[in-house]
Amino acid sequence: MSRLAATLILISVFFLVAAGLVMLASTSAWANGLDQPQLLLTKQVGITLGASLTGCLLHLIKPEVLRRFTPWLFIAGIFLLFLCYIPGVSVSVNGASRWVKLPAIPQFQPSEIGKIVALMALAAYYAKNPSVIRTWWKGIVFPGGIFAIPVFLIFFEKDMDTAMALSVAGLALMICVGAKARFLIPIVMTGMVLGSMVIMKDETRRKRIDAWMQLEQNPKEHQDVNRQQFRSLLAFGNGGPEGVGLGNGIEKHGYLPEAHTDFIFPVIGEELGLYFTLGILFCYVLFGVGGFLISMNTPEIYGRALAIGLTMMILLPALINIGVTIGSLPNAGLPLPFVSYGGTSLLFSIWTVALLLGINRQNKIVASKESEGYIPQPTVMRL
Repeated sequence: MSRLAATLILISVFFLVAAGLVMLASTSAWANGLDQPQLLLTKQVGITLGASLTGCLLHLIKPEVLRRFTPWLFIAGIFLLFLCYIPGVSVSVNGASRWVKLPAIPQFQPSEIGKIVALMALAAYYAKNPSVIRTWWKGIVFPGGIFAIPVFLIFFEKDMDTAMALSVAGLALMICVGAKARFLIPIVMTGMVLGSMVIMKDETRRKRIDAWMQLEQNPKEHQDVNRQQFRSLLAFGNGGPEGVGLGNGIEKHGYLPEAHTDFIFPVIGEELGLYFTLGILFCYVLFGVGGFLISMNTPEIYGRALAIGLTMMILLPALINIGVTIGSLPNAGLPLPFVSYGGTSLLFSIWTVALLLGINRQNKIVASKESEGYIPQPTVMRL
């Protein structure tokens, strides 16, 4: 089972990253200019190699070691998220302060770090306190309050979609460890109501929803707001089942904004066709199956909970991104994991894979020892 899970994840990630690099080669010149046509591709290849090499080392770290250092990692993640609110350090892109620029360090997105350490902290809490999982205050309210700190910091960066995806991943983690549904349902309902109220008070979000609801009509008053989604649908229609051929797409020539990042999926549909986009979807399905197998095969709470949370943090942004590009969801601004251009996103997506494979590796070691007659004794690690 462990070997199957690792195989599914590695194969799916390999093809997704490869597809992203191929499409970046096709869109890089139009995104960066003809003076340096392959600069973005070169950067992405470098990040892929660096992330893969460091990921190989990261997957060797035992989950219990990660658990021991989780409080410090959580504090570091919160500190980085706070930097997004400091003038002169934070960088605003399209009205959202999601980026940070520090001396001698390339610009990066702290939310990518924050969402991983948030899930690690939640998993570590339940692993340390398994007896309180099915209680209200210590099982839901207290850990939920700690988890809400990075969620709200990300939310008020105007990165609502990442905050929502992280919230759903945290909910999945709670369900995985056995939290009571009658405690979770009121929280979910309250979150949905509050989220709807915030969206309706946010003029930009409200305009996006209005434009999305009238997407096919494309009236002049919504033309600027829904341009990306409208051009995205044109790209899919132009590509048809088999596509117009790699490099022959039209929409990337300035018609479709962010064709190399958030809207790279329509470019794939236009140039390589419906069949290839279905292959991309299938890769995410394989990744999800592999992640769920790792979680199901993990005996200890920390690894099992973290595996389900990390898996969801890859699948949810992918689902939202694809839903936006095909017009099923309002414009969100989330990249397609492993495929879209973006150093921070790719780096931490690959490191997420490394963490999953590290949990899976420990499962194989435990299974091997049990087959030899060794039965590990339960231990309690103090945070």
